[in-house]
Parts: sequence; C-alpha cells; structure tokens
Amino acid sequence: MHLELLDPRHDPEPPGWEQLRRAAGQYVTWRYDLLRAYAWAAQAPVLLAVLSEGGIAAGTVLASLRGIRPRRGSYARGRDVAGVVDVHVPGSRSEKGWWFTGDPEPEHRRELLHAYVRGVRQALGPGWRCVLWREVPPGESAQLPGVVKVRLPTAPLARLATPWTGIEEWYAWLGGTRGASLRSWARRLAADPGLSIGVGPAHELVTGAEAAVLRAENDLKYRNRLFPLAPLPQPYFDGLVASDEVVAVAYRDGRRLIGLALTMDHPTWPICLSWGALAPEDGGRKHLYFDFYVRMVEWAIKAGKSGLVLGKGKGEIKRSLGADLVSSSAIAVPC
Repeated sequence: MHLELLDPRHDPEPPGWEQLRRAAGQYVTWRYDLLRAYAWAAQAPVLLAVLSEGGIAAGTVLASLRGIRPRRGSYARGRDVAGVVDVHVPGSRSEKGWWFTGDPEPEHRRELLHAYVRGVRQALGPGWRCVLWREVPPGESAQLPGVVKVRLPTAPLARLATPWTGIEEWYAWLGGTRGASLRSWARRLAADPGLSIGVGPAHELVTGAEAAVLRAENDLKYRNRLFPLAPLPQPYFDGLVASDEVVAVAYRDGRRLIGLALTMDHPTWPICLSWGALAPEDGGRKHLYFDFYVRMVEWAIKAGKSGLVLGKGKGEIKRSLGADLVSSSAIAVPC
C-alpha cells in the first residue's frame, strides 16, 4: 500500500488524474485545476491523498486541515501542529470526500481508509487526533476506520426521480396547489418581455466572473459569523463554467444576470450545485428559485436522466417538489 499526499497549491497534477476521475464517475468538482483554485483561496490547507496498491490507484481522499485556532479572514499558510482532518469536497455538500476505483468489498474499503488515517497521522504529527468524515450516507459508517465514532446528523440530501415523459406529467403528479403554482409562475416568467431564460452548457450562457459574484452574494447571506468561510474564488468558477460537464439555467434582464443555477451533468443523476439570484428589490424577479427547478426537471426529462440530486438545505420545499430526503451524517472518529 502506498499513500501519496498532495498540496494542490504547489504539487503537480498526478499522472492520469483526469482519466482516473472520469473512469470512476466523479464530478468536475474533483478536477485538479478546480482543487488548486479552491486551495489558494481557502482558509485551511487542502490535502489530497491518493492510495495505490501495486502501482495502481485504489482510492482517494480529500480533506481540509482545520487547525485548533481559526484564522478569521485569512488565507491558508503553513500547517498547524494540531487540529482536525476534515474530509469533504470543496464547493459541494452533495458528495463524499472519498472514493474508490473499481468496487472493493466493504472490508477492503475499510482497510484502505485505515491506511489513509495511519498515513496522514504519520505525516502531520501526533496533534492531529480526529478525522471528521462529512456527508456519510446511510450504511457506510461501518466502513470508516475507528472504534469510537461520534455521529452528527446533517441536513438530508434531496433526490428527485424524473420518470415522466413531459413536464405536464410532473405538474399532474404533484397535484394540488404546488403543481398549479409552478405551472403558473413558469408561464408568467416565460412571458416577461424583459426577461430571458437560457438553459444549456454553462460556457454558452455565463462567465466565471458573473457566476462567482452571484454565488458569493448568496453564500454571504448564510455566512457563519464565528467561523466565516471565504466565498469560492473566481478562478474556481472560470474552470467550472468552462467545463463541458456543467449545465446552467441563466436569467437575464437585458444583459444583466439576475439569477443563475449550475448543475453538474451526469449520465443518470446530475447534481444541482449552485444557485444565486438578485432579490426583487435589487432588480430580480419573484419565484426564480422555483422556476429553476421547473427548468431543470424539464431538461432532465428531455435528456433521459433518471433523476436530479437537488442538494441540501430547504428540505421541506424540495420535498414539496416530490424529492425524497436521504439522511446524511458527519462522523467524527478520534484517532
């Protein structure tokens, strides 16, 4: 077993990384240039680990190194001497921060993750006494190494199956006031003479700068005052928007972008990654949030997708759209 630890800010992309990512079915959020852009603007150092067996990649883990003293309003510098290894995917709360190549047995997965924890402890030192595994799906906690585990429930993940042949079938399936109101709002917005709505490849509809501004404005509404997270940087969105794996729903009043949703495409279950919009008093429109779901469901049906991962947060609203809420946890494991 071999463990390679990489700092995306300084270390070159591992040979064959892009082919490995795509072969494993991982999203654009794992592209190395995006990890590098995130790492340079992050408030905690980012550590990418690649596990290999016999010279063949077997799995990978991505984490932020959270020192015991939060650095409010500053970028990552060196590593602290103590802290928590926070396993997560930058910019996405809908994915785990680890994956495997192939489909190893549960016990083998546990062995690989145990090798990761052991290797990280050796590299970082004895002050790193805990690993926090985020977005752990039901049934996978047993694969995480460690005897003592502290489970912290997190917001559920919303998943909406799209078995219909057209958007009207979805409205009818929802029934009641929800289906009628979605249809009504979509028609009103489509008839707005000052509003244009585009659905398609992100690079055809929006720039990275526009996407970064709207995402930052949305994130800052919910920013934790004690431990504020820096907004995702523009270079991250430059790479994200330019990718052939990202679909956008863009709302413009003239040339001005007033609403934007970004979705990571996937053959079966695309993930709705990002949403941001101007408030009506700032030049936006009412009900854009609901309309973007209408546009994405319509797109998913036409594209033959099995469904959409609507992400986390606003669970009851997403349930009212027909989504199933799948439980998720963060699990802290002392080591």
